[in-house]
Amino acid sequence: MDDTVEAGDKLLRLVETLKEHGPSGVTELADRADMPKSTAHAYLSTLKEHGYVVQTDSRAYRLSLRFVDIGSKVRETRELYDEIRAKLDEISEETNEKAWWTVEENGKAVFMAKSAGKRAIQTNARIGLHLELYRLAAGMAILANLPAERRVDILDGYEYPLPDGRTRADLESELETVRETGVAYGTDSFLEGVTGIGVPLLDNAGTVHGAISVSGPSNRLEDDRNEQELTDLLRGISGELQVNFSYR
Repeated sequence: MDDTVEAGDKLLRLVETLKEHGPSGVTELADRADMPKSTAHAYLSTLKEHGYVVQTDSRAYRLSLRFVDIGSKVRETRELYDEIRAKLDEISEETNEKAWWTVEENGKAVFMAKSAGKRAIQTNARIGLHLELYRLAAGMAILANLPAERRVDILDGYEYPLPDGRTRADLESELETVRETGVAYGTDSFLEGVTGIGVPLLDNAGTVHGAISVSGPSNRLEDDRNEQELTDLLRGISGELQVNFSYR
């Protein structure tokens, strides 16, 4: 076990010991976590410095309320997944196409969940796949609605012109249109012959919770009537989710 892994193991042992036994002194914790007192004290000091443990009036250590915050975020993410996943099923059932929930992490689009309808095409897209945001309708919907500073940081990381020929000015103009209309229409920059229609998932504060999208053969989705019906469907569901996110 290398030093980094060993250090992480010791920190987690102390956290688990505090979770199991509650407020404890250094000597008690060191004995229960099977490590020297000096080592336990050093790691407890680090945890305290970062706000993950606090000391009681008797100088015993206990876990801080930061773990409540972490647990709440994990629960919130799970609640979002369950709620959005159910809506993806609605979309795929109504359209017979493939519906996706995509989020942004580290400047990339990440596929989080999908639901496939009866006519859904088979592609190499998969849960967990990371792609540049500009390559997807859902990614463009996300990128257009991120805070301006964050959006600029991501745009600065691209090389222009993009592989599909778009300049930065082209991309920024397209993002402005997406932001104004609330919908993004995909190009063939990810999979040739496949089109996506994406809308952002926002709450009333403007926080971006990713985007939902429908993808399918270009000749099917780019039909004017189908495109408008799909756009209206996605907008309606995103509006419903916005209310739920805001008043959870």
